[in-house]
Amino acid sequence: MRIKSNHNGLKNIIFDLGNVLVPLQKERARIEFRKLMPEDSDIKDVFSLVSLDCFPQYEIGQISSSEFFNCLKPYFRSDTTQEDFFHAWGQIIGDFPPEHVEMLKELRKRYNLYLLSNTNEGHVKDFEKKVPGVNHIGDLFEKIYYSHIEGLRKPQPEIYKLVLEQNKLAPPETLFADDLAENIEAASKLGIQTLHVTPDVELPKWFSGL
Repeated sequence: MRIKSNHNGLKNIIFDLGNVLVPLQKERARIEFRKLMPEDSDIKDVFSLVSLDCFPQYEIGQISSSEFFNCLKPYFRSDTTQEDFFHAWGQIIGDFPPEHVEMLKELRKRYNLYLLSNTNEGHVKDFEKKVPGVNHIGDLFEKIYYSHIEGLRKPQPEIYKLVLEQNKLAPPETLFADDLAENIEAASKLGIQTLHVTPDVELPKWFSGL
């Protein structure tokens, strides 16, 4: 666990989504994707293809879901449909823990909460309305920032500056929680307090100490 924060004067909290508020289930997705691949395929793991340009392009909204599927379609069986593909793609996102929903509801009584996620159109359609206890994930935050909507992604400094400037947030009064060290470092360079969420960090317990 790496924490760079003192919480003095804290008014705002920016949360990442995957592996912070919601677990990522890549192994579950790998199993589903493998079912769609030819038996003699040299590709054993779809995530070994992340070096293809279409992955970052999809994450910043430069290509559509159909274009993303067409980019990867050659690696799957010829009868694989776009629906098949996105069913497997959606398996990456785990269930939103009810205790995290309750944590956010309590935090929102004292802080301005924001969501900043590197994500994509396919995943957003899966998780936005599957949050227990609320109609939409947006009910838990002042504002949501998705990389594919903003055309920017972490750790680009511009996406942090966008959140700060649009909401008139002072970096010293703002805490950013993320699971990736490079994203934490980028935020820290802008003067934002940070919480590096590693597997040993229990978010409800940690935030109950604020």
